[in-house]
Amino acid sequence: MVFLFLFLALFFSCTKNTKEVVDIYARVGETTLTKKEVLEMKKEGLVEQHSIRHLVDSWVEKTLFYNEAININLDNDKTLLNKRDLFYKNLLINSFLEIKTKKEIKISRKEVSDYYNNNKKSFIRKQDEILLKHFILPTKKEANKLKRLLKSNKKGDQLEEYVKKYKPETKTIKRGLINEGLIGFVFDGSSGDVLGPKKIESSYHVFNILRKNNKGSFKGLEVVYDEIYQRLFKTKEMQLLNNFLDSLYTSADIYISPEVGK
Repeated sequence: MVFLFLFLALFFSCTKNTKEVVDIYARVGETTLTKKEVLEMKKEGLVEQHSIRHLVDSWVEKTLFYNEAININLDNDKTLLNKRDLFYKNLLINSFLEIKTKKEIKISRKEVSDYYNNNKKSFIRKQDEILLKHFILPTKKEANKLKRLLKSNKKGDQLEEYVKKYKPETKTIKRGLINEGLIGFVFDGSSGDVLGPKKIESSYHVFNILRKNNKGSFKGLEVVYDEIYQRLFKTKEMQLLNNFLDSLYTSADIYISPEVGK
């Protein structure tokens, strides 16, 4: 019976210790970085799965440096403590303002649409523009293979493989704001054209033209929607904070010495 008790006690002790080790991603002395802490950072978008090792290595290095800083009593340095307090104070202020504006400011689709219609002339294109998909490939053979695929009617899974492998960038380029000698030729193409491959340094570039827009044409509402939204938000934010600040001035007991001047 005594033997059985000792066996069970040892078993549960080992199980507990194993669990503790599994839950710890890293340890420096008595300071630990747990799996839960890392997963929490991942949930908040502060770390990606493939960068967990980098995060852990960085944590170990910073913990080592932090311990050395503590060893020379930097945690009691008055200047550093003042900087910390000022940073935290500003963090609280910025967080409060962000919460207040997001909670109280609403922008409707109608407001965005009305702004667009009333200010349409400000959304005229000043240069020729092309919306295209830009592929960068390692060999001319691979680039030509992709070009044939893009021009064919049978894309499907094959094209998806190219997209996953080479991660093409969909972007708008403007005449006069690019290196004309390198990719200026794309402006000679038409919507739907596949141009290239163009060798630039050691890579081959293929361009799939999705849409062409001429200088002097109007940008569509869908193109400038986010820009207009931000303009309206900033305007309302300024009005809201000015009104709120006025109310705080009215209700608070404030004194400013005449020595400060105007």
